[in-house]
Amino acid sequence: MPNPAGRGPTAPAGRRRGRIAAAATAAAVLATLPAALASCGSTQEPATAASGSCPSPGVSGDTIKIGLIYPDTGGQIADSFRDVRSAVQARVDAQNAAGGVHGRTVQIVWRDDQSDPGLFRTAAQDLVDNQKVFGLIVESIAAGPTASWLEANGIPAAGVAIGAGQHRNLFSFGSLFTGQNVNVDTFGRYVRAGGGTKALVVVDPSQPAAAGLVGVFGPSLTSQGVQVAGQENYPAGATTPAHIVDALRHAGADTLIGVLKPADFADIYTAAKTAGVKLKVALSAAGYEQDLLDQRGAALAGMSVIVGYASFEQASPAMTAFHSAMATYSPELQDPNSEAALSAYVSTDEMLKGLDLAGACPTREGFITGLHKVTDYSAGGLIAPTDLSNPTAATTCFNFVKANATGTRFEPVTPPAGSSDGFWCGKPLS
Repeated sequence: MPNPAGRGPTAPAGRRRGRIAAAATAAAVLATLPAALASCGSTQEPATAASGSCPSPGVSGDTIKIGLIYPDTGGQIADSFRDVRSAVQARVDAQNAAGGVHGRTVQIVWRDDQSDPGLFRTAAQDLVDNQKVFGLIVESIAAGPTASWLEANGIPAAGVAIGAGQHRNLFSFGSLFTGQNVNVDTFGRYVRAGGGTKALVVVDPSQPAAAGLVGVFGPSLTSQGVQVAGQENYPAGATTPAHIVDALRHAGADTLIGVLKPADFADIYTAAKTAGVKLKVALSAAGYEQDLLDQRGAALAGMSVIVGYASFEQASPAMTAFHSAMATYSPELQDPNSEAALSAYVSTDEMLKGLDLAGACPTREGFITGLHKVTDYSAGGLIAPTDLSNPTAATTCFNFVKANATGTRFEPVTPPAGSSDGFWCGKPLS
């Protein structure tokens, strides 16, 4: 087992923003990352950290032990999650430098599940039964079969793809690309604001999330008066961008919606522009990747991408704090601007702030109960305000970025007045 205090390999330069979603769903971006602030539900007299009298697992007089499970090895999936441990450690180190949690130093004990459900269960049982961790940070797509065991044992867990709303002890971010709880008008609002009136939806049916996303975009567009002209399938290697260009012309569409791999959407968008098709909006579910712009340049100018968190280019206090922590405590990660890093950072923030507000002697049950009372967690602005008291509610707030006029960088698209913390926010659709 690797040394828990060690770090992963130095990440290559280039922003790998879309890799978790591409690997986990072969679609695209992460959406909202719920996390939590809560007070402890314990009725005990609060203990001080120095007393060492707290009986909670993983909590001693001067330390709090938290487990982390993610795929450190295992091929393409591991590459997608490579930034996780650096981000978790950066958030923990920043907290410890500020005095820890109620005077206790936070320790991370990590295990590699190789994205294998069996190995995940082994890792979870080892961390809970042998290492006696208080809770788990889960940045893995292999946790599902172990979720019931975690709930039965009352283990609080935060992270990606762990079934928030299905198990009361699990706190996950909702994802646009799970196809769940995403019937909202936000995407239609964005297209309408850009002047779009008639949209052609292009989808790669081989992508696992494709069917759910198509079902999302149609109602969202029509709710805002944007006509859906039709849907075109774009199976890899079985058709050409020219075919989609012809479909755009035939439909008279001024909006292109893509549920595709980023490179495929870029090919279609470039071909449409070259053919003189006038598009008011070109919106992709994936592709917030600096590498893509570096490769395609000005050809992608004007292309928009959905993002479920504050964009890395936003000059917000939250993003400044994120970049500062990553640079100070995880300098081995040359470019922290990845979804994997941000996801892990926010999941860790959830644990730390939940423990902080749980008091000097946090209990697992008090932690879980407290998190479910939180209605407006935003990780300081890294994510849109999230209501953890209703974990199955539709995610209504998203961010949109657009490639600038030279195709050299993405820029956040300013939402209309009255938006929430810089996010485009809409309403659920019945």
